[in-house]
Amino acid sequence: MTERIVPITSVDAPSSIPRREALQVLLGSVGAGFALTSVVEAQHPVHQHLASPATLEQAQQNAAVAAYTPEFLDAHQLRTLEALAETIVPGSTTGRVAPFLDQLLAVESAENQRAFVGALGAFDMAAMAKHGKAWTAITAKDQDEILREASTADAKAAICGHFQNLKNWIAGAYYSSEPGMRELGWTGNMFFAELPGCTHPGGHGA
Repeated sequence: MTERIVPITSVDAPSSIPRREALQVLLGSVGAGFALTSVVEAQHPVHQHLASPATLEQAQQNAAVAAYTPEFLDAHQLRTLEALAETIVPGSTTGRVAPFLDQLLAVESAENQRAFVGALGAFDMAAMAKHGKAWTAITAKDQDEILREASTADAKAAICGHFQNLKNWIAGAYYSSEPGMRELGWTGNMFFAELPGCTHPGGHGA
């Protein structure tokens, strides 16, 4: 299949791509837009944020601070999110997914905030139940095992819903970051609109 190239005329420096500009092109290009929506459910709250240039710009600027102080999550929750994000979508740490999501959650509805915090807590509780330690204290192998169990659990199981919720938030944040957009086909000043998309296997088989 011949690749169709979509140029990005508004981005000059590959190292400083603004989410708001690149996402407009990504979502408008057939292959890349499909790849993004295939890893993030269209009805998930993160989609509303991805469609808001002002929110994205402010969140990206605030999340880029080296010594980041969480605005919505507490320090333990942020560390838990960082560990979960990196396991669910490798590269999330480089993409500043945790601080970016903390910024988005700070302006979310109370209902969606509770659902997110509940999901984080569910995995902390799962780690405590199986290994007697918080999520951040168990091994990567043990984290992966719990995530695989959650992703393959019955759809009606609470842990499955928590996993899907977190996965959508994390995937939306990662694939709107520079590393994630490169994975979707951004080369520095263009997108390849016909491409395989996300290389991660659906987040632990989900």
